[in-house]
Amino acid sequence: MSTSAVEVSGEKVKAMWDKRLTEKFCDICIKEILKGNRPGTHFTKDGWLKIMTNFEKETGKGFSQRQLKNRWDALKKEWKAWKKLKGEDTGLRWNPIKRIVDASDDWWESRLQVVPEAQKFRTLGIDPEFKGKLDQMFMGIAAKVIKHGHLLLVHSRLIFLRMLPTKYLKRMKKKI
Repeated sequence: MSTSAVEVSGEKVKAMWDKRLTEKFCDICIKEILKGNRPGTHFTKDGWLKIMTNFEKETGKGFSQRQLKNRWDALKKEWKAWKKLKGEDTGLRWNPIKRIVDASDDWWESRLQVVPEAQKFRTLGIDPEFKGKLDQMFMGIAAKVIKHGHLLLVHSRLIFLRMLPTKYLKRMKKKI
């Protein structure tokens, strides 16, 4: 269970997050993303208002925008560590009973040298279904990649791939 604290009338009020609340929060955020209420890297004011309203309506918990944003940031941090931990390694298996990645001790030792913040995933990973939700929430936020003469712009749900003149690519590369 995770917590985040917000000061209300001089007192810190903790938001207690369990799996059900976290998944409901993710579902609500994904709906708002799909509605276009996160046009770039951040939700609009209206997007946050709808997230807060729908979260309270569906869970009975009246968390503040700050508490919800803290949860968003914590989930994003976990998702980044998980992605970095797994890297390009496609041969890993998920153990649904232990709820961890099945990997050798040598693999874990070498990966944790690179990604020490992923230590907690050795005993409890992110299951594939939940990872799919996190991918929908965070994949493509502020992703601008110039590779092999192409500019790849990932914006919320849409991916645009365009061939651009080299002169333009050089100018864009400087801005990125």
